[in-house]
Amino acid sequence: MTNISNSKRELIAPCGLDCSRCVGCTAGTVSIHAQRIKETLGENFHTYAERLSSFNPAMKNYPQFRELLESLSSPHCDGCRSENRTCLPQCNVSECVKENNCEFCFQCSSFPDCGKTGLPESLLQRWQDNNIFMKQHGVDKFIKTQDLKPRYP
Repeated sequence: MTNISNSKRELIAPCGLDCSRCVGCTAGTVSIHAQRIKETLGENFHTYAERLSSFNPAMKNYPQFRELLESLSSPHCDGCRSENRTCLPQCNVSECVKENNCEFCFQCSSFPDCGKTGLPESLLQRWQDNNIFMKQHGVDKFIKTQDLKPRYP
C-alpha cells in the first residue's frame, strides 16, 4: 500500500476534518476548481453573459455568481495545522494536540471523552466518528475515504 503524501496528510485537521475540501482553504479543491472556472470564463465573460441571458435567463445572475466565484477562488485559511487558520475560532483542538504531543485526537488518552475541543455541537459526532475510524483503520485509509463522502453532509 502506498503512503499518502505529507501535503495531503497536513491538510487533515487534528480533529479529523479534511481542510483540503473546505471552502475556506487556500490549498483546497474548492479554491482550485473556482480558479479554473475563472480562468476558463476569462475576465470578459460578463459581456457574453448579458447576450446569453436572452435565451438562458440564469445568465442574468452572472454578476452574483462572479462575486461568489471570486470569494471561492481566494480563501484565506491555510488549514488547521497552520498558524494561518481562520475556521472555527472557538476550536481548541490544534492547541490541545500540541500540548498532548499528538497528531490527531484519537492518539490522546482523553479521547473520546475529551471536553476541551471547543467544537460546536454539530461537529462533535463527526469529530468522534472520524477519529474512531482513524484509530481502527489508520490515517492513510481515512484520507483515501474522504473523497467518497460529501464535505458538507
